[in-house]
Amino acid sequence: MTFTIANIINSIAGVLREGYPDYPVYDSPNQQGTDFPCFFILLTPSTIAAEVDGRFYRDLGIEVIFVQQRNIVNGNAEIQAVQEYLDENLEFFRYSDGGGEPVPLHTYERQATTEDDELHYQFHIRQRVSIPREPNPMMTMEENNVSVKTK
Repeated sequence: MTFTIANIINSIAGVLREGYPDYPVYDSPNQQGTDFPCFFILLTPSTIAAEVDGRFYRDLGIEVIFVQQRNIVNGNAEIQAVQEYLDENLEFFRYSDGGGEPVPLHTYERQATTEDDELHYQFHIRQRVSIPREPNPMMTMEENNVSVKTK
């Protein structure tokens, strides 16, 4: 399975489309042509740390922003409903790289704030990953203690 930021964003967008099929989902801020209500998925500060045997620990910060028209009737109720949906569906979500069977990913440090009639839902995804690499045949031979017998 390939673990990429683009696949994370696509998987989260799939969760949003399941609950709100009529709301567009954007992966970058739009300057013009945004249809409301809508969602934005943004990457927030993230870290990566090296671990043993060529593995890495990725801590990805993600923010889902729900935007609607300002000062609408029942706008706060809609924000609360969206937050409930995100709370229920983003503790674990199905991650897919487009290849095999989706796997559940856990989210951490989920928090929600409301600012200017917008819901900002932030969380982290923490995964250990490795970069595919070619095996080193010489290392394998040395580890097997291969020798040549002479008569």
